[in-house]
Amino acid sequence: MRLALRTLRVAGLGLGGLIVAFAVFYLWGSSGFDDTDPLPVPPERYGGHRSFTPPVARASRIRVVSWNIAYARGRKDDAGDLRDEATIRRNLVGIAHLLRTLDADVVALQEVDFGAARTHGIDEVAWLAREAGYPWAARVETWNCRYIPFPYWPPSQHYGRMRSGQAVLSRFPIASNVRHLLPQPDENPFWYNAFYLHRALQHVELSVGGGITLDVLNVHLEAFHQRNRERHADLLVSRVRSLPDRPRLVLGDFNAIPPEAVLRARFPDELETDMTTDRTIATVRTLGLQEALPPETPDVDSFTFPADVPNRRLDYVWFSPDTRRISARVVREAGPLSDHLPVLAEIEFR
Repeated sequence: MRLALRTLRVAGLGLGGLIVAFAVFYLWGSSGFDDTDPLPVPPERYGGHRSFTPPVARASRIRVVSWNIAYARGRKDDAGDLRDEATIRRNLVGIAHLLRTLDADVVALQEVDFGAARTHGIDEVAWLAREAGYPWAARVETWNCRYIPFPYWPPSQHYGRMRSGQAVLSRFPIASNVRHLLPQPDENPFWYNAFYLHRALQHVELSVGGGITLDVLNVHLEAFHQRNRERHADLLVSRVRSLPDRPRLVLGDFNAIPPEAVLRARFPDELETDMTTDRTIATVRTLGLQEALPPETPDVDSFTFPADVPNRRLDYVWFSPDTRRISARVVREAGPLSDHLPVLAEIEFR
């Protein structure tokens, strides 16, 4: 009897120790994120390889790019296959080279690391701003944890220290930079959301000359839960409608296909994905903005994902009626630098 009680006591102490250890790890590992909303973040100044004089006339043209760069890991997911530093740097070199080639004035980036363990501590915003020649940059954090235990096994493949988010690179002075948080999925348990990335609207004000202030909303909506993504679209529409009546860009990774898409489910790379009833893009279109790649664009000319064999459109550039579209295209020459292809648009202020 005494032996049995002693065994139960030891087992109870062991279980209690495990619970305490888990609680300590949970509180420590999931901490780091500042959930202040809205959160102003100071813009950053950098030197670059090129000089640029901002336009001063209202009719000036600007070239804009939206690109989910997948933190320079390349086309394939890195779950269980973390990239070595040479691969990350090689992809960053390719991204910077392409941005210089495209001669973009404003670049909206999604999935950018700010010194995360999975990308070997590289501050990708600072690196790209310098190497691609942008004197101004603005970032917002959407994921900041001391330790991400994903993928769960083996521990050698854990993401570890995480700092990631969205960024805007600009040749024009950045007057302000504000992060507006979007809700996490209600379907996830609270402990999962504690380690899960956030989604956000990044609102940047650019002084583009001639007395013009350009509002840029860099968007990265929910990928895995349709109801939450549609909720994000509603919040985006509300935010845009609250802006002053002046030129604006709304661009980014919306993780949703347009209503006119032919293929809406059982995508070759994601058989489980079904967007048959998704209303995300239809909701955004209620804003009445112009679309860089309008709905009548043939599917094959608008696909941005997956980069190597694209079969659907997830990335968009919209602009206000007081600007005019000159040209736009999906940048297919980006190849496998990311799992998304960038969208390039040239617009003119009326």
